[in-house]
Amino acid sequence: MERELGRINSFSDGVMAVAITLLVLNVEVPHVGDADLPHELRELVPSIFSYGLAFALVGRYWVLHHDLFEVLRGFDGGLMWLNLMFLSLIALVPFATDLQDDYAKVPEAVAVFGGLLGLAGLVHWAMKIYVVRRGFVRDETARTAQMEGGVVALALAAVFLATIPVAFLSTVAAKLMWTATIFIREPVRRLARRRR
Repeated sequence: MERELGRINSFSDGVMAVAITLLVLNVEVPHVGDADLPHELRELVPSIFSYGLAFALVGRYWVLHHDLFEVLRGFDGGLMWLNLMFLSLIALVPFATDLQDDYAKVPEAVAVFGGLLGLAGLVHWAMKIYVVRRGFVRDETARTAQMEGGVVALALAAVFLATIPVAFLSTVAAKLMWTATIFIREPVRRLARRRR
């Protein structure tokens, strides 16, 4: 069982590593004369910001995913399908990042990015609830940690999904909300602990 969990974890890590690596392809080296390079580098700032933000967000999901799989004592086909669904969404992040970078002021492009990460958060929350209900976590401490992590995943999903309508009002506000999700993990986790 441990070996099989290790294989699932390795596959998941690989998919996330490829997604993170593909993000950098959105940032292209300018091919201009020396005198034009400073201007072209300034033009790259939005692309570098998109890359950094997407890297941080996929990294956050990787941490949540790692926290989930390190405490499992078992799994079944249902968890495998949820994991594949989660990874399929993560694998689309480079596309969504490129889309919202190229069409930064188009609400639909910004909504796709927010919706994709929101769906990933919902699927990850579903995985956490699933493993707790199926009794796949090692002990009560791990069960409590997964419930707290589920609250974090649900909070991330809620913020990202809320950016879909916000994008049609202001693409800048939606992007600020995405950025804020990087910092909400610990406050949400503390709030979940207090409510227990």
